[in-house]
Amino acid sequence: MLFDRRLLKNFDLWLVIICLLLVSAGIAAIYSATRLTDYSDLFVRQMMWAGAGLAVMLGMTFFNYRILKEWGYGIYIVSIIMLVGVLLFGKTALGAQRWFKLGPLSFQPSEFAKLAFIIVLAGYLTPEGMEKRKPAFQDLMVPVLLLFPLFILVLVQPDLGTAIVFVPVMLAMLLFAGFRAWQIFALLGAGCAFLPVAWTFLKDYQRTRLLVFLNPKLDPLGSGYHLIQSKITIGSGKFLGKGFLGGTQTQLRFLPKQHTDFIFTVIGEEFGFLGAIILLVLFMLLSYRALKATSTRDMFGRLVVVGILTIIVFQVFVNMGMCIGLMPVTGLPLPFLSYGGSALLFSFAGIGLILNVRMRHFMF
Repeated sequence: MLFDRRLLKNFDLWLVIICLLLVSAGIAAIYSATRLTDYSDLFVRQMMWAGAGLAVMLGMTFFNYRILKEWGYGIYIVSIIMLVGVLLFGKTALGAQRWFKLGPLSFQPSEFAKLAFIIVLAGYLTPEGMEKRKPAFQDLMVPVLLLFPLFILVLVQPDLGTAIVFVPVMLAMLLFAGFRAWQIFALLGAGCAFLPVAWTFLKDYQRTRLLVFLNPKLDPLGSGYHLIQSKITIGSGKFLGKGFLGGTQTQLRFLPKQHTDFIFTVIGEEFGFLGAIILLVLFMLLSYRALKATSTRDMFGRLVVVGILTIIVFQVFVNMGMCIGLMPVTGLPLPFLSYGGSALLFSFAGIGLILNVRMRHFMF
């Protein structure tokens, strides 16, 4: 079945092309943001990660994805062990302990945990796991129990942005699995009731970020600096932008670490409103092509696609919203564009699974 012509016929080449366009835009933006700095070689590293990501994507494409359902709980346990391990032995940088140091490379296990959560939850929510009946409210207990350890372990790194990602992923998958809207809203409402408790677990800088979101001038030279400079940088690009490598805010480094969470500001300044719109269109096309994979009758495959797509869409929404002041600064990268090997690697892995489901939809 590996060389079945029907598999190749259903291979979504356009989805791959869109991803490559996004990655290329990201590499160009990283080069622009870092070329005059001490880490001007980061765009080369990103190209190497992109090559590794393409290999992983192909590897995730050419096998029967349903085997992941059998491995779901094992993958989930491995992700928990890795998250515990990074808290004990991980590399600390910028006040956070999120990475394993592997020679010259760093690996962020929370990215692996995202895929692990999608796989194990999709396995539970498939008809066999739900005993082929309409899901009842009490069936929400298992998804919440699966979510809780990952959420807490990522939150204490601390990485509030990544921890939050697990929530919309779970809600979207529950909705597609057949849970009714009132059940999901009730669960969401119950979760909101714990927000005052969650506030007490946040670090001081995380609380300040949320407060600065409401009033950036509260700390204009501290926590509010990135938000203020981000809006200035994007606004200075106007409609057509200042041209590649021509962004004064970017080249003069008014916005530190612009190649990571604020990579969208480079696009906004150098390519303007038009460039930002083109970028949004590419993400919309990616979402459209990915949604085609949900046409499969296999519930497990459909839920895997929904989970992966939710991560991409949520991170795009939050990251771009953060850069223009519509969302608080959370540290979530822009998929395929922000510098970071782990995020890029697992984004490609997710796309590989989507391609896998799309190619095999005729088998179920």
